[in-house]
Amino acid sequence: MVLADNFLTIHQQLRCSTHNAHVRLNRHPLLGQLTRPGLDLPTYTHLLTIYLDFYRSIEAVLHDYFAEGIDGFSYGERYKTDWLNQDLCSLGYSPAKHLGRERIFTRPQNTAQLVGMLYPLEGSTLGGQLISRRLQANLGLDAEKGGRFFHGYGADTAWRWTEFLAFAERSVQSPEQVAQACAVALAVFNRLEECLDGQA
Repeated sequence: MVLADNFLTIHQQLRCSTHNAHVRLNRHPLLGQLTRPGLDLPTYTHLLTIYLDFYRSIEAVLHDYFAEGIDGFSYGERYKTDWLNQDLCSLGYSPAKHLGRERIFTRPQNTAQLVGMLYPLEGSTLGGQLISRRLQANLGLDAEKGGRFFHGYGADTAWRWTEFLAFAERSVQSPEQVAQACAVALAVFNRLEECLDGQA
């Protein structure tokens, strides 16, 4: 759906607004190792602990938001913290001993901000499909052992992404809503980059 004459869809605007931040993440020294044959288990495990801190924080505020109920979209089967816990346990790491960082996100104030927060998380499941295949080839990891997080929704990835985009298009239409969604999405990308920089 077009937002207005001569306007891009919310998906296109989110993608444009976060393009540079997305490119920086893809080129980050830590993340860049995920698809390389030289990736080793200690480095991979370290990356998972960074992701665990990040997802614990962001999914805590998402859980608070969705607990109040929201029409037209469910996040119940999309939470990823448990997947990271599963991966770390299967690799011999105890997430229970990993205290994590303090909450680094604030609760969305409206649906537009929610869409902005979800955009990087749901979009990452697309790239996760490539990473999942590389982990299988390079480290022998799969959804049952060490690769559950990047396996994501597996065969359901495409339709879950389409479902999210449909929700975004219904929920974010005015210029003010678009601006809010884009600002939050960019903040999420930047915060993940900061988490990675702090551990590089």
